[in-house]
Amino acid sequence: MVKVVFSDLGNVIVRVNMAAAIARIAEEFHIPETSVLEPALLILEKQFEKGQITIEEHLAAVKRIYKFDGQVGIPDLERIWQVGFELNPDVWRIVQNLRKQVSVYLLSNTNALHIRAIRRKYDILDNLDGLVLSYEAGALKPEPEIYEYALRKAGISAGEALFIDDLAENVAGAERLGIRAHQFNEVRNLVIFLRENGLGV
Repeated sequence: MVKVVFSDLGNVIVRVNMAAAIARIAEEFHIPETSVLEPALLILEKQFEKGQITIEEHLAAVKRIYKFDGQVGIPDLERIWQVGFELNPDVWRIVQNLRKQVSVYLLSNTNALHIRAIRRKYDILDNLDGLVLSYEAGALKPEPEIYEYALRKAGISAGEALFIDDLAENVAGAERLGIRAHQFNEVRNLVIFLRENGLGV
């Protein structure tokens, strides 16, 4: 019996417009768009998503990577990411229908900055039953530790959970622990998966 549905955030509940975010970052730090995703920044992002550095440490490191000494603060970064996140209303309606039947938890590789940006733009996080955030768990999907952390937090076994994510490797990571999982690509297929597992949407 399904007791909890775990859902990813980016490109499931909210769409991520990376092009818009990259354009705003380039403008804010006065760099070409092609320089935004430098290898050093990608390494930094993984540390940020694992909770190994704070928002303040992240911002300082970003300024060093971009060789920028101007006045960019945390509120500026929050505004940038608010532009990049757009609610997927069809998925959100499904989430709200699911909550009438089971608990729905977020299970997301994310960081404190992105969560602050989401909270400032939408109230969706307050309308879920629980949040499993990589920077709090200290682990990233598809590492087994984050799924185990999620199951403990929800107080259930793997057989009582469903998991939705847009990335195949994260779906596979959940399935290795015995969690029934679905790779999200379109709403129609998500509805089929949920109904196959006894949930009416």
